[in-house]
Amino acid sequence: MTDLPPPLPPPPSSILIVGAGVFGLSTALALLSSARYSETRITILDSRTPTPRSGAEVRNPPTASIDSSRIVRADYAIPAYASLAASAQTLWRQNWGGPGVYHENGLCFTSHRNGGGGEGYVRSSLENVRALNNTTDASTDIIEYLPTAAEIKRVMKGAGGGSGDWGYVNWRSGWVDAEAAVEEARRKIQALAATHSGGVEWIYGNASRLLHSASPSPSSPSAQPTQRTITGVLLAPPPSPSPSPSRPLHASLTILATGAYTPLLLPHSLSPRLTATGQVIAYLQLTPAERAQLGSIPVLLNESTGMFIIPPPPSGLLKIARHGFGYRNPTRARIPDCEHHAGRTTRADISVPSADYTTLPPEAHRALHAAVEEMIPWLPSRAFAATRMCWYADTPTGDFLVDYHPSYGRSLLVATGGSGHGFKFLPVLGAKVVERVEGRLGGELARLWAWGTGRGGEWWCEEGSRGGGRGMRYEEEMGRRGAKL
Repeated sequence: MTDLPPPLPPPPSSILIVGAGVFGLSTALALLSSARYSETRITILDSRTPTPRSGAEVRNPPTASIDSSRIVRADYAIPAYASLAASAQTLWRQNWGGPGVYHENGLCFTSHRNGGGGEGYVRSSLENVRALNNTTDASTDIIEYLPTAAEIKRVMKGAGGGSGDWGYVNWRSGWVDAEAAVEEARRKIQALAATHSGGVEWIYGNASRLLHSASPSPSSPSAQPTQRTITGVLLAPPPSPSPSPSRPLHASLTILATGAYTPLLLPHSLSPRLTATGQVIAYLQLTPAERAQLGSIPVLLNESTGMFIIPPPPSGLLKIARHGFGYRNPTRARIPDCEHHAGRTTRADISVPSADYTTLPPEAHRALHAAVEEMIPWLPSRAFAATRMCWYADTPTGDFLVDYHPSYGRSLLVATGGSGHGFKFLPVLGAKVVERVEGRLGGELARLWAWGTGRGGEWWCEEGSRGGGRGMRYEEEMGRRGAKL
């Protein structure tokens, strides 16, 4: 007789999703698309009010969720991610994000041959995408092996340059207009919310702390409380001449999808598992002729340096960025302590996003300009049209963190840790989060996304696909000579 899977727990009467980035929006979509949650009240707490799109401006500038463009690839060293990304790509190709949002220009994935970072990751990715596409070493229609730097320059077409000693191009990868895709996800949620029986509330504001209460032991209801339960969050009052009182937001299940800001809510238990790291992005304004020459090139990503360029959209803004170890921004913060002592504050050493998200350290300017010179040597030098910091929610291994917090039963689920590669999963990630909510997430993803033991001391994300140096701190780098570039 075949063992039947255990019955699903009853759906929560109310769910609070804190954060409206990739993890939060995708989870909301999955919940609203499931008949199982038709009577569940769903609240979405969004940290910023939407603003109109304008050039390089983004709705929530410091976060990793929104930008002019994001890479969409199934090129992963771990098969579970490659498979999940391929399923997301199928939906992107079907205009999941709206017409004209996804662009399949290809991805030129390269590294240096010095045995350093990135080389093993690219080799494993090549094996996985070949398996996904049923191609062989001799196949070139989809996956094209590039054994030399000259071959890299050849496939980069109008760019005229390249980066890396070897690699391959996957013509079934590309990029997506990230902000337009987020706007489409919001529209989808609003359409589903209109007919959701349980009700949907979208609130703009910030969570100042988690709320909790003590629960009695399941085996003895009259016993002393043995486990605390998260009951929601306290909404911080908006800044105003006459501040209003803080407002509690209660729910049976709270889902933290707060990205790089999550350590502010769980400073102690997350320190070994997640930290905020700042990554650098710059934009060059191209002329119409330059945009025409570069509009059809593949995305170029060198995994040894972390430097990459994404083809320009119709606005003509060429994006140059680094997927690296990033900067930490250590902060000795006094924050409400819900983990140890209710009603008290605690001091915690955590890395948090910087208040200034448009100014880059001088070493970043040098690295970004050098990348342009290497990849597009014919492009006349010019000042960047805009720069910004993008704050990742990094984990030690680069794996997502999607699991119940072990101290709070089934009242708090953490869904974050995008580590700079989460956006492409926007169409499918929420379904996996809901599987974790229901206790039925299986396979390799269940292991990769588990709470785990974390890592002690100071650590940096070691997923095998980061470039740049380790150990940089944002304020220190900003204080070096030439910071005001």
